[in-house]
Amino acid sequence: MSGYILTILGIVLAGILIDIIVPTGKINKYIKSIFAIFVVAVILMPVVKFIAKSDEITINYTDYEIEQNLMDYIFSSRVNAYENEIIEVLENNGLSNIDIKINYSINSNELSLNSCEVNLKNMTSSNIEMHNNRYEFIAETIKEITNLTDEVIIFYE
Repeated sequence: MSGYILTILGIVLAGILIDIIVPTGKINKYIKSIFAIFVVAVILMPVVKFIAKSDEITINYTDYEIEQNLMDYIFSSRVNAYENEIIEVLENNGLSNIDIKINYSINSNELSLNSCEVNLKNMTSSNIEMHNNRYEFIAETIKEITNLTDEVIIFYE
């Protein structure tokens, strides 16, 4: 701030010197006009810098927000694809109406699958052989697609 005030004082002193040195007449008017434009530019420079900085911050924040929303969308789409793939494999093997919910978190823009909830309440089985070992088959399918372990696969009926 003190540098800004010194700059304005220096310009005022330069203006006084120019007024003394330059002879009167048409040239004096032109020089004073040019000098007045220069003084206005120097006085407005901090305002312009402040506006530019505030716009830059807004743009960066918006860019970050857009990037974060895009990452959230990409990760949720990937999780939905895993869920749909599991359901498709199960339906192809005669198990239908199974609700699959994969719980996940995002840390440092990396997707981390935490657990998988399997709701068998409405399940129907068209494959009688599958009825006895359905838990094992469902768990193996989930592990194969998501790389989750048995400990985080939760069954509900």
